[in-house]
Amino acid sequence: MRQKTETMLCVAFMELLKKCPFSKITIQKIAGQCGVNRQTFYYHFDNIYDLMSKAFEYELVHESRIYEEVTWEYAINSFLQWMKENRVIIRNILANAELPYLKRAMYPLIAKSISCGSFMQESMQPAIKQQEEFCINFLTIGITQYVLEWVESDFRESIDDIVDHMSWLLQKVYS
Repeated sequence: MRQKTETMLCVAFMELLKKCPFSKITIQKIAGQCGVNRQTFYYHFDNIYDLMSKAFEYELVHESRIYEEVTWEYAINSFLQWMKENRVIIRNILANAELPYLKRAMYPLIAKSISCGSFMQESMQPAIKQQEEFCINFLTIGITQYVLEWVESDFRESIDDIVDHMSWLLQKVYS
C-alpha cells in the first residue's frame, strides 16, 4: 500500500508539472489530485523537493528499465528519449531554478547506466575499486552536465549521436 501511494503522488506531481509551473505546485494540489490529505504526503516525503527527486527517478527507472538486464546504451537512450518527450516537465523544473534537485535526481540513474556497461571490469582490489568509483562519479557529473546543455540547446543533437559520443568516451576511459 505504501508503494502504491508513493507512486500515485509521483504520478500526480508529474501530471501537474505538465500543466503548471513548479512554483505553483503545492502539496495541497498534489494530495488533492490523489484523494489523500497533506499528512499522507508528509508520511511518504519530507518536502516537495524530495517528491521531485523520487518522481523523476520513478519515471526514468520505469521508462529506461535501468535496473533490469539492459545494455547501458539502451538505458541512456531511453533516458534521453524520456527527457526529450517530457521537455515540458524538464524545462519547467529548469526554469524554476531547481537545477540542483534535478541533478541530484539524475545522478544515480546515470551512474547506474555507466556501471552496468560491458566495459566495466569487476575488481576485488580496494584501490582499483576506489578508482573505478571516482571515475564513475566524475563521468556521471560530466554526462549530467552534457545532457542538461543538450536540453538547453532544444535537443539539437540527435539521441543516437549523443549515445555514440558517450560510447566512444567510455570505451576510451575503460580500455
